[in-house]
Amino acid sequence: MHQPLISILLCTYNGEPFLEEQIRSILNQTYSNIEIIISDDASTDGTMGILKNYSKYENIIINLNSQNVGLRKNIELAAGLSKGLFIGFSDQDDYWLPDKIEKLYLAIGNYSIVYSNSKLVDAEGNLLNKNLSDFRNLQDIFDSKGFGIYNAVSGHTMLATREVVERSLPFPPVKFHDWWIAVQASNLNGLKFLNESLTLYRQHGNNMTENIIQKVAGSRPFNERYQQFMEDLEWLEQFKNNKFEKEKLFYTQFYNLYLVKKKGQFVWPLFWFLIVNQVNIFKFSPKNKLSQLIEIRKRARGEKEI
Repeated sequence: MHQPLISILLCTYNGEPFLEEQIRSILNQTYSNIEIIISDDASTDGTMGILKNYSKYENIIINLNSQNVGLRKNIELAAGLSKGLFIGFSDQDDYWLPDKIEKLYLAIGNYSIVYSNSKLVDAEGNLLNKNLSDFRNLQDIFDSKGFGIYNAVSGHTMLATREVVERSLPFPPVKFHDWWIAVQASNLNGLKFLNESLTLYRQHGNNMTENIIQKVAGSRPFNERYQQFMEDLEWLEQFKNNKFEKEKLFYTQFYNLYLVKKKGQFVWPLFWFLIVNQVNIFKFSPKNKLSQLIEIRKRARGEKEI
Protein backbone atom coordinates (compact mmCIF):
# COMPACT_ATOMS: atom_id res chain seq x y z
CA MET A 1 0.00 0.00 0.00
CA HIS A 2 1.33 3.41 -0.98
CA GLN A 3 1.61 5.57 2.11
CA PRO A 4 1.64 9.35 1.58
CA LEU A 5 3.01 11.36 4.47
CA ILE A 6 0.47 12.07 7.19
CA SER A 7 1.14 14.84 9.71
CA ILE A 8 -0.17 14.49 13.26
CA LEU A 9 -0.57 17.78 15.14
CA LEU A 10 -0.18 17.38 18.90
CA CYS A 11 -0.50 20.60 20.88
CA THR A 12 0.57 20.40 24.50
CA TYR A 13 0.10 22.50 27.60
CA ASN A 14 0.76 21.09 31.05
CA GLY A 15 -0.05 17.62 29.75
CA GLU A 16 2.35 15.62 31.88
CA PRO A 17 -0.09 13.03 33.34
CA PHE A 18 -1.15 11.44 30.02
CA LEU A 19 1.21 12.80 27.36
CA GLU A 20 3.77 10.01 27.13
CA GLU A 21 1.09 7.34 26.75
CA GLN A 22 -0.47 9.31 23.90
CA ILE A 23 2.84 9.89 22.09
CA ARG A 24 3.61 6.17 22.29
CA SER A 25 0.18 5.29 20.88
CA ILE A 26 0.87 7.51 17.86
CA LEU A 27 4.36 6.08 17.33
CA ASN A 28 2.91 2.56 17.45
CA GLN A 29 0.49 3.13 14.56
CA THR A 30 0.36 0.47 11.84
CA TYR A 31 0.52 3.30 9.30
CA SER A 32 4.25 4.09 9.32
CA ASN A 33 4.74 7.17 7.14
CA ILE A 34 3.83 9.81 9.71
CA GLU A 35 5.40 12.91 11.16
CA ILE A 36 4.38 14.17 14.58
CA ILE A 37 4.39 17.93 15.08
CA ILE A 38 4.42 18.66 18.81
CA SER A 39 3.91 22.32 19.69
CA ASP A 40 4.15 23.14 23.38
CA ASP A 41 2.45 26.29 24.65
CA ALA A 42 4.90 27.27 27.43
CA SER A 43 4.09 24.42 29.81
CA THR A 44 5.09 24.82 33.45
CA ASP A 45 4.80 21.17 34.58
CA GLY A 46 6.88 18.15 33.55
CA THR A 47 5.80 18.27 29.89
CA MET A 48 9.16 19.67 28.79
CA GLY A 49 11.02 16.73 30.30
CA ILE A 50 8.80 14.28 28.41
CA LEU A 51 9.29 16.10 25.12
CA LYS A 52 13.07 16.13 25.61
CA ASN A 53 13.01 12.32 25.57
CA TYR A 54 11.54 12.42 22.05
CA SER A 55 13.65 15.23 20.59
CA LYS A 56 15.96 12.81 18.74
CA TYR A 57 13.21 10.97 16.88
CA GLU A 58 13.56 11.69 13.16
CA ASN A 59 9.81 11.85 12.57
CA ILE A 60 9.02 14.11 15.54
CA ILE A 61 9.28 17.88 15.21
CA ILE A 62 9.07 19.83 18.48
CA ASN A 63 8.17 23.51 18.66
CA LEU A 64 8.44 25.34 21.99
CA ASN A 65 6.51 28.59 22.35
CA SER A 66 8.32 31.17 24.46
CA GLN A 67 4.99 32.40 25.80
CA ASN A 68 1.46 31.02 25.99
CA VAL A 69 -0.50 31.81 22.83
CA GLY A 70 -3.62 29.70 23.44
CA LEU A 71 -4.83 26.50 21.82
CA ARG A 72 -6.20 28.04 18.62
CA LYS A 73 -2.97 29.86 17.73
CA ASN A 74 -0.86 26.90 18.82
CA ILE A 75 -2.65 24.61 16.38
CA GLU A 76 -2.09 27.15 13.62
CA LEU A 77 1.63 27.15 14.43
CA ALA A 78 1.75 23.35 14.35
CA ALA A 79 -0.11 23.25 11.02
CA GLY A 80 2.45 25.67 9.57
CA LEU A 81 5.25 23.22 10.41
CA SER A 82 3.54 20.21 8.83
CA LYS A 83 4.34 18.73 5.41
CA GLY A 84 1.87 15.86 5.09
CA LEU A 85 -0.69 15.39 2.34
CA PHE A 86 -3.16 14.58 5.12
CA ILE A 87 -3.36 16.00 8.62
CA GLY A 88 -4.60 14.43 11.85
CA PHE A 89 -5.24 16.17 15.16
CA SER A 90 -4.31 14.69 18.51
CA ASP A 91 -5.31 15.71 22.01
CA GLN A 92 -2.58 15.35 24.62
CA ASP A 93 -4.56 13.08 26.92
CA ASP A 94 -6.17 10.39 24.72
CA TYR A 95 -5.00 7.00 23.47
CA TRP A 96 -5.08 5.95 19.82
CA LEU A 97 -5.76 2.36 18.82
CA PRO A 98 -2.89 1.02 16.68
CA ASP A 99 -4.77 0.92 13.36
CA LYS A 100 -6.48 4.31 13.70
CA ILE A 101 -4.52 6.20 11.03
CA GLU A 102 -4.47 3.25 8.63
CA LYS A 103 -8.26 2.83 8.80
CA LEU A 104 -8.91 6.54 8.39
CA TYR A 105 -6.56 6.77 5.41
CA LEU A 106 -8.21 3.78 3.70
CA ALA A 107 -11.65 5.36 4.24
CA ILE A 108 -11.05 8.98 3.22
CA GLY A 109 -11.23 8.48 -0.56
CA ASN A 110 -12.14 11.77 -2.23
CA TYR A 111 -13.68 13.28 0.91
CA SER A 112 -12.14 16.31 2.58
CA ILE A 113 -12.42 14.69 6.02
CA VAL A 114 -13.01 11.24 7.40
CA TYR A 115 -13.88 11.00 11.08
CA SER A 116 -14.59 8.13 13.43
CA ASN A 117 -16.33 7.22 16.66
CA SER A 118 -14.56 7.12 20.06
CA LYS A 119 -14.88 5.18 23.30
CA LEU A 120 -15.03 7.36 26.40
CA VAL A 121 -12.70 6.48 29.28
CA ASP A 122 -12.02 8.05 32.67
CA ALA A 123 -8.72 9.53 33.86
CA GLU A 124 -7.33 6.05 34.58
CA GLY A 125 -8.34 4.72 31.17
CA ASN A 126 -11.33 2.71 32.38
CA LEU A 127 -14.15 2.36 29.87
CA LEU A 128 -17.23 4.43 30.72
CA ASN A 129 -19.47 2.30 28.48
CA LYS A 130 -20.22 5.36 26.39
CA ASN A 131 -19.30 6.25 22.82
CA LEU A 132 -19.09 9.68 21.23
CA SER A 133 -22.10 8.65 19.16
CA ASP A 134 -24.20 8.52 22.35
CA PHE A 135 -23.91 12.32 22.52
CA ARG A 136 -24.00 13.31 18.84
CA ASN A 137 -25.65 12.11 15.65
CA LEU A 138 -22.56 11.13 13.66
CA GLN A 139 -23.08 10.79 9.91
CA ASP A 140 -21.78 11.59 6.44
CA ILE A 141 -22.03 15.36 5.92
CA PHE A 142 -22.39 17.30 2.66
CA ASP A 143 -23.66 20.73 3.76
CA SER A 144 -22.99 23.12 6.62
CA LYS A 145 -26.51 23.76 7.94
CA GLY A 146 -26.11 21.54 10.98
CA PHE A 147 -22.97 23.38 12.10
CA GLY A 148 -24.72 26.66 12.91
CA ILE A 149 -25.61 25.49 16.42
CA TYR A 150 -23.96 22.09 16.90
CA ASN A 151 -20.76 20.28 15.98
CA ALA A 152 -20.52 16.57 15.20
CA VAL A 153 -16.82 16.30 14.39
CA SER A 154 -14.18 16.16 17.13
CA GLY A 155 -10.62 16.95 16.11
CA HIS A 156 -9.18 13.81 17.70
CA THR A 157 -11.40 11.64 15.47
CA MET A 158 -10.61 13.12 12.10
CA LEU A 159 -8.15 12.89 9.23
CA ALA A 160 -8.29 15.89 6.89
CA THR A 161 -6.76 16.80 3.56
CA ARG A 162 -4.14 19.52 3.59
CA GLU A 163 -6.36 21.49 1.23
CA VAL A 164 -9.23 21.80 3.72
CA VAL A 165 -6.93 22.62 6.64
CA GLU A 166 -5.21 25.39 4.70
CA ARG A 167 -8.60 26.70 3.60
CA SER A 168 -9.61 26.92 7.28
CA LEU A 169 -6.67 29.11 8.38
CA PRO A 170 -6.62 31.34 10.28
CA PHE A 171 -9.23 29.93 12.64
CA PRO A 172 -12.11 32.21 13.70
CA PRO A 173 -11.87 33.67 17.22
CA VAL A 174 -14.99 31.78 18.35
CA LYS A 175 -15.73 28.06 18.79
CA PHE A 176 -13.16 25.29 18.38
CA HIS A 177 -10.83 24.76 15.43
CA ASP A 178 -12.27 21.33 14.56
CA TRP A 179 -15.75 22.81 14.21
CA TRP A 180 -14.52 25.33 11.62
CA ILE A 181 -12.46 22.77 9.68
CA ALA A 182 -15.57 20.59 9.49
CA VAL A 183 -17.56 23.54 8.15
CA GLN A 184 -15.00 24.10 5.42
CA ALA A 185 -14.98 20.40 4.56
CA SER A 186 -18.77 20.43 4.18
CA ASN A 187 -18.34 23.17 1.59
CA LEU A 188 -15.59 21.30 -0.26
CA ASN A 189 -15.84 17.51 -0.76
CA GLY A 190 -17.80 16.58 2.33
CA LEU A 191 -17.13 14.44 5.39
CA LYS A 192 -17.19 10.65 5.65
CA PHE A 193 -18.16 9.01 8.95
CA LEU A 194 -16.36 5.76 9.76
CA ASN A 195 -18.46 4.03 12.42
CA GLU A 196 -15.61 2.48 14.36
CA SER A 197 -14.22 3.62 17.72
CA LEU A 198 -10.54 4.26 17.06
CA THR A 199 -9.68 6.47 20.05
CA LEU A 200 -9.99 6.14 23.80
CA TYR A 201 -11.32 9.64 24.55
CA ARG A 202 -10.29 10.53 28.07
CA GLN A 203 -12.71 12.50 30.26
CA HIS A 204 -11.25 14.28 33.27
CA GLY A 205 -11.30 17.64 35.01
CA ASN A 206 -8.63 19.34 32.88
CA ASN A 207 -9.54 18.61 29.25
CA MET A 208 -8.01 21.27 26.98
CA THR A 209 -10.89 21.15 24.50
CA GLU A 210 -14.18 19.63 25.64
CA ASN A 211 -15.32 17.35 28.42
CA ILE A 212 -18.43 15.92 26.85
CA ILE A 213 -19.80 14.38 30.05
CA GLN A 214 -19.41 17.35 32.39
CA LYS A 215 -21.50 19.81 30.36
CA VAL A 216 -23.72 21.70 32.77
CA ALA A 217 -27.41 22.00 31.96
CA GLY A 218 -29.91 24.51 33.27
CA SER A 219 -30.40 28.25 33.29
CA ARG A 220 -27.45 30.63 33.31
CA PRO A 221 -27.12 34.14 34.73
CA PHE A 222 -28.20 36.91 32.33
CA ASN A 223 -24.65 38.17 31.82
CA GLU A 224 -23.49 34.68 30.79
CA ARG A 225 -26.49 34.31 28.50
CA TYR A 226 -25.67 37.58 26.76
CA GLN A 227 -22.02 36.63 26.39
CA GLN A 228 -23.03 33.31 24.83
CA PHE A 229 -25.49 35.11 22.54
CA MET A 230 -22.74 37.43 21.29
CA GLU A 231 -20.45 34.47 20.65
CA ASP A 232 -23.21 32.64 18.74
CA LEU A 233 -23.90 35.78 16.73
CA GLU A 234 -20.23 36.13 15.82
CA TRP A 235 -20.17 32.45 14.87
CA LEU A 236 -23.11 32.89 12.46
CA GLU A 237 -21.36 35.92 11.01
CA GLN A 238 -18.40 33.69 10.12
CA PHE A 239 -20.70 31.61 7.90
CA LYS A 240 -22.30 34.70 6.36
CA ASN A 241 -18.88 36.12 5.44
CA ASN A 242 -17.23 32.83 4.44
CA LYS A 243 -16.33 33.11 0.77
CA PHE A 244 -16.53 29.32 0.39
CA GLU A 245 -19.96 28.98 2.01
CA LYS A 246 -22.51 27.27 -0.25
CA GLU A 247 -25.40 28.05 2.12
CA LYS A 248 -24.73 31.78 2.26
CA LEU A 249 -28.38 32.76 1.80
CA PHE A 250 -29.40 30.47 4.67
CA TYR A 251 -26.77 31.89 7.00
CA THR A 252 -27.38 35.50 5.99
CA GLN A 253 -31.02 35.07 6.98
CA PHE A 254 -30.06 33.17 10.15
CA TYR A 255 -27.60 35.89 11.19
CA ASN A 256 -29.97 38.78 10.45
CA LEU A 257 -32.77 37.18 12.48
CA TYR A 258 -30.41 36.38 15.34
CA LEU A 259 -29.23 39.98 15.38
CA VAL A 260 -32.78 41.14 16.15
CA LYS A 261 -32.49 39.39 19.55
CA LYS A 262 -30.43 42.39 20.68
CA LYS A 263 -33.65 44.38 20.99
CA GLY A 264 -34.51 42.25 24.00
CA GLN A 265 -37.84 41.02 22.67
CA PHE A 266 -38.96 37.58 21.51
CA VAL A 267 -38.18 37.22 17.79
CA TRP A 268 -41.08 35.41 16.16
CA PRO A 269 -39.53 35.37 12.65
CA LEU A 270 -36.45 33.65 14.14
CA PHE A 271 -38.71 31.16 15.92
CA TRP A 272 -40.45 30.21 12.67
CA PHE A 273 -37.13 30.12 10.77
CA LEU A 274 -35.82 27.58 13.27
CA ILE A 275 -39.06 25.58 13.07
CA VAL A 276 -38.95 25.44 9.26
CA ASN A 277 -35.26 24.40 9.29
CA GLN A 278 -35.50 22.20 12.37
CA VAL A 279 -34.39 18.97 10.69
CA ASN A 280 -31.22 20.49 9.28
CA ILE A 281 -30.32 22.65 12.27
CA PHE A 282 -30.67 19.79 14.77
CA LYS A 283 -29.35 16.95 12.62
CA PHE A 284 -26.26 16.47 14.84
CA SER A 285 -28.22 16.66 18.08
CA PRO A 286 -29.67 13.56 19.79
CA LYS A 287 -32.41 15.69 21.40
CA ASN A 288 -35.97 14.56 20.82
CA LYS A 289 -38.51 16.79 19.06
CA LEU A 290 -39.89 18.23 22.29
CA SER A 291 -36.42 19.13 23.57
CA GLN A 292 -35.64 20.72 20.21
CA LEU A 293 -38.79 22.80 20.43
CA ILE A 294 -37.83 23.99 23.91
CA GLU A 295 -34.42 25.02 22.63
CA ILE A 296 -35.96 26.82 19.66
CA ARG A 297 -38.08 28.84 22.06
CA LYS A 298 -34.98 29.74 24.08
CA ARG A 299 -33.03 30.62 20.95
CA ALA A 300 -35.77 33.03 19.81
CA ARG A 301 -36.01 34.99 23.07
CA GLY A 302 -34.51 38.47 23.21
CA GLU A 303 -31.18 39.27 24.88
CA LYS A 304 -30.02 42.52 26.43
CA GLU A 305 -26.70 43.42 27.92
CA ILE A 306 -26.89 44.30 31.63
